[in-house]
Amino acid sequence: MKHRSEFLEIYAAFRALIKTQHSAVIKCFRCDLGGEYTSNKFCQMLALDGTIHQTSCTDTPEQNGVAERKHRHIIETARSLLLSAFVPSEFWGKAVLTAVSLINTIPSSHSSGLSPFEKLYGYVLIIPHLESLVVLVSFFVLM
Repeated sequence: MKHRSEFLEIYAAFRALIKTQHSAVIKCFRCDLGGEYTSNKFCQMLALDGTIHQTSCTDTPEQNGVAERKHRHIIETARSLLLSAFVPSEFWGKAVLTAVSLINTIPSSHSSGLSPFEKLYGYVLIIPHLESLVVLVSFFVLM
């Protein structure tokens, strides 16, 4: 999204994707008090879908705890990848993408030993060069 004015059409496309691909609806939309989230058109779209619109207090990222913890998890994983491999910091973007990929394919004890990808799509995503890592991490997660 290059401009905030694009938000409404991006959200409408995302909403349609969720409905068609996952046969689900968005039940709650939680956001800050940014102008693009409080426009009349957007509020009407949420009301038509029956989506609850929750807003947080201004300048309080603490209220969005789940997203803040996930963001921290991604950043710490990327930092660990860079430091353990002695890779220069200009590869930061690649490290973040790799961290997200790893987090999505490695089983978690929070989801009954399933990876987020497996929980969403119902099958295991096998990446050949990461297969041994997934087995090793799965062993430690399930212990």
